[in-house]
Amino acid sequence: MDKDQCIAVDRSTKPMGVSIEEWKKLDRKARSTIRLCVSDLVLLNVSGQATTKALWDKLRTLYQSKSLVNKLFLQKKLYNLRMKDGDLVTEHLNAFNTMVSQLLSIDIKISNEDKCIRLLCSLLDSCDSLVIAIGSNAIALQFDEIVSSLLMEEMR
Repeated sequence: MDKDQCIAVDRSTKPMGVSIEEWKKLDRKARSTIRLCVSDLVLLNVSGQATTKALWDKLRTLYQSKSLVNKLFLQKKLYNLRMKDGDLVTEHLNAFNTMVSQLLSIDIKISNEDKCIRLLCSLLDSCDSLVIAIGSNAIALQFDEIVSSLLMEEMR
């Protein structure tokens, strides 16, 4: 990966030692990268943004709302998340972790224990014996240990 791609570009905070031309080039690269990563429907809502910062701020305004309704919606989405028959554990973990990240991004913190409980409750009923084994061997639930146990079970 090019080091230029790792720099958050904001024309108002240009680092010393970087020319205006270089800075504009970095801004164009960053905007292009973001545009390549969003769907066409999202792109329609943010296409007029002239700088990377403006583009990022617009995306944040549209999709990272900290309103009560959004908080309730995301909490409900996590609460109702259930693994489906035929799903891989890795797919389910990705969906679970995505929702947890979305909640963290709007300042909703989930304790380690609550995260563990929500994950275990979201598993298939056929995983109940594994859930019991995980719970009976632990003094306190640790998310990473649960994830490791789930992944090892999937590999069997």
